[in-house]
Amino acid sequence: MQKYIYVVLIESYTGLGILLKKFTGYRYEHIAVSLDKSLKEFYSFSRKQHHHPFKAGFMKEYRDYYAFEEYQKFYSKIFAIPVTDEQYYDIKKFLDRLLNYDEQIFNLFAMLTTPIIHGFRVYKAHNCMDFTARVIEMAGVKLDKPFYKYDIPDIEKLLNGYPMKEGYVKRLDSDDYEKYVEKSNIFTGACEFLKAVVTLTKRCLFKSYLDEDY
Repeated sequence: MQKYIYVVLIESYTGLGILLKKFTGYRYEHIAVSLDKSLKEFYSFSRKQHHHPFKAGFMKEYRDYYAFEEYQKFYSKIFAIPVTDEQYYDIKKFLDRLLNYDEQIFNLFAMLTTPIIHGFRVYKAHNCMDFTARVIEMAGVKLDKPFYKYDIPDIEKLLNGYPMKEGYVKRLDSDDYEKYVEKSNIFTGACEFLKAVVTLTKRCLFKSYLDEDY
């Protein structure tokens, strides 16, 4: 049976997502990968709790992480990429390794500078865009530039030949939802931001992405 991986462009309803949409006019602010047509689980680099934007890294996400609180659905564009059995299992192993690497963090620096310098690599630090582009490359899709240079519109254009569906996806409740939407305070948010900046700065200065072991 033919296997697929699914790349999902997601309209974000967070405060930052709404602000970006107004500024850029582009609908999608987040992107993730799913291994299952049911789209019940997603993999991406993102905030690990809704109210902690700087507490971020690689994680499993669920539908109610996108359609949270009063939202009962979210808008998305889904691409289905056919893969061989070997490619599918290589991608699955890659995702499992990322889940088990405590060092994985969110590349805030690359995310903030993407409109200017179009991405750069940091040791074991990624964002939703370069992670997804890397998985797409593993699926056998030829990239025309390094994976860390891709943003969401680039990926949408790259995958034009693999459309599956566009429209609203209904919310499904997950077991981790209550933890995901726990409230935070300004002090906690400031500490998370400082921790992210210090960790990324140290890696930029003292680590090489060439030493990554995955």
